[in-house]
Amino acid sequence: RYHETNQHIPTKTVMESQSFPSAPADVVLYDASDGLYGELLDPPTVIESSSSAGQQVHSGADLSDVPNHLRSVRYGYADTARSSAESEDIPINFYNYSTSFVRIRWIDTSGQSPPSHVWTLAPNQEINQSTTAGHIFVLSTIIAQGEQDLFGSNETEAILGAYRPKRALPSGIHHSIQVHDGDGGGGYILEVVLSDESSYDALVVASLWLDKQVVLSQNRQDSVKTLGLLHTIVSNVIKDPTNDKYRKLRLSNSTVEKRIVRPWSPMEFLRVLGFVRKTLPIDNGEEGDDEEHLVAEMPNESRLELYRRAVGLLDQLKRRCSPGFVVDVAPPTPWDEPVLLSGGSGGGGRGRWSDGAHFISDEDRWARVERARRFR
Repeated sequence: RYHETNQHIPTKTVMESQSFPSAPADVVLYDASDGLYGELLDPPTVIESSSSAGQQVHSGADLSDVPNHLRSVRYGYADTARSSAESEDIPINFYNYSTSFVRIRWIDTSGQSPPSHVWTLAPNQEINQSTTAGHIFVLSTIIAQGEQDLFGSNETEAILGAYRPKRALPSGIHHSIQVHDGDGGGGYILEVVLSDESSYDALVVASLWLDKQVVLSQNRQDSVKTLGLLHTIVSNVIKDPTNDKYRKLRLSNSTVEKRIVRPWSPMEFLRVLGFVRKTLPIDNGEEGDDEEHLVAEMPNESRLELYRRAVGLLDQLKRRCSPGFVVDVAPPTPWDEPVLLSGGSGGGGRGRWSDGAHFISDEDRWARVERARRFR
């Protein structure tokens, strides 16, 4: 059962077992990066990719005709200047915080799981791996002993989901995949956690949503004003971090309500920087008269560094609001999403792993610009 959420809430999928007997009774998938850094696949997708819907995967199953969503594929950037990133090592950590045993399988480019790339985590265990963009890992939980029924295992396993990193995190730290027991002790939670202590990874995700919701909107003049207000708020804190008035925004203020609260993505940007909602007494008001504010604590040096990086991201966003801005020739941003460079066919498909086969040529790039100019 799928629940589409509002854009400002990280992706969440809830699945019940009635339709998928080989999956846990109740699984929640939560991705704090909103899919920017990797793909989190739900149990129905994994099961349907491996066999017909609701059927268990048997030993020796041939997955060579399975679509790309259950095989290791090749991710990279269409921009040739950044193509080296596709071979970059990506550290990935799997944590089992549940009370069950969790099994992790790396799936190769043909949809098979080599026995040497299968790991079992006891409760409160973790494993660290190094991988590259596009490699996929399937996670399951062992629920009983029995016949071989999942990738050749002789235990009955219930699929929790799968994860495929698409790019290294901007902070350079590991992707963090965690399994927890579900709320109330039933089911499981499979989540992608942004564990960067500096919060820069989360700030890049917030910038992505500012870009989608504000910068790429039809009203660029309005976007410039919104980004200008954010720039002023952040810059004032950098200029005088000890001044309380620069770290307090009254949400009932008409400008703040229009530019910050209503679009929600500016609120998320400020939340990552440390601003929180608080109800405070109105200055010079009667006792009991309170108003909602956004308030931030006085930042330490590491938090000030995040503020400085936020100014750099806002400057980049403001440049993307300029009248001559064209997406196809814009400089790369930290939130650029990589593209799938491998074809959808099985092993040996034409152009599947060929270098440069899916890169955008300079001629194509400028042709796009000319078309965009004519449309404008």
